[in-house]
Amino acid sequence: MSIVVIDNQAVHYEAFGRGRPVLFLHGWLGSWRYWFPTMEVVSDHFRTYSFDFWGFGDSRRKLTQESIQSYSDQVIRFLDALGIDRVQLVGHSMGGMVALKTAISYPNRIQRVATVGAPIDGDSLSWLLKLTDRPFFADAFARMPWLRRRLFRFFLGETSDHAISEMIDDSVKSSAVSLRRAVSSMWRTDLRPELGRLKVPALIVHGGRDDIVNPNQADLFDHVPMAEVVMMPRSRHFPFLDEATLFNDVLLRFLRAQAAPVGVKPTLISCETS
Repeated sequence: MSIVVIDNQAVHYEAFGRGRPVLFLHGWLGSWRYWFPTMEVVSDHFRTYSFDFWGFGDSRRKLTQESIQSYSDQVIRFLDALGIDRVQLVGHSMGGMVALKTAISYPNRIQRVATVGAPIDGDSLSWLLKLTDRPFFADAFARMPWLRRRLFRFFLGETSDHAISEMIDDSVKSSAVSLRRAVSSMWRTDLRPELGRLKVPALIVHGGRDDIVNPNQADLFDHVPMAEVVMMPRSRHFPFLDEATLFNDVLLRFLRAQAAPVGVKPTLISCETS
């Protein structure tokens, strides 16, 4: 376990591999740990990093409120603390929303951005997540860890990854306040008006069977020149676990590609079922 102090708060992170940096951002209820299988593959070509957002995993919150904006700030503070000038960002779900927000706001620090199952309009979240915006349900999650474990296991789907128990263990480390504030910020964030300011190449991945974030979020990039959309019809909310080999191929192709000329829209890809 590695720790870096950001704004007088301890942030837990892990790093693997050598080469140009790629930073992975986790989603709500999660931690860096569910990115580990993907990081192992990518670390053969890049230096991979992932940290726990404040209030999740092993990064405790003392001074900073959980929000999409504060997590975007945490990304930049993390890069500053580790002396990383520019990075490729990969974010899942809430982390994908943070990644896109950061790429739009700091194009000089983000070389490329990939989002996976990310809500662009916060209203695309499922009713199940929206319920935790209410103190009663958030408190119930805090009082009944078994309920949170069961919900996160449902989110993860049919994955057979050997580290599944560790992923689920990390899901119970967040407080009711952290869970509620993070969901509230996601629900009330709408990045649609900002998509026109995206100046770096973007990979937008959605699972066609996603029941946590509506896959129609992919349609919002129809007129975004720098965005490439990949739809994985067999996948739910975790394409990098549901169809790991296919996802890793798509991600590595994107990370290793040369920057596309500004104004040239990449080809939409649909990973059809056989």
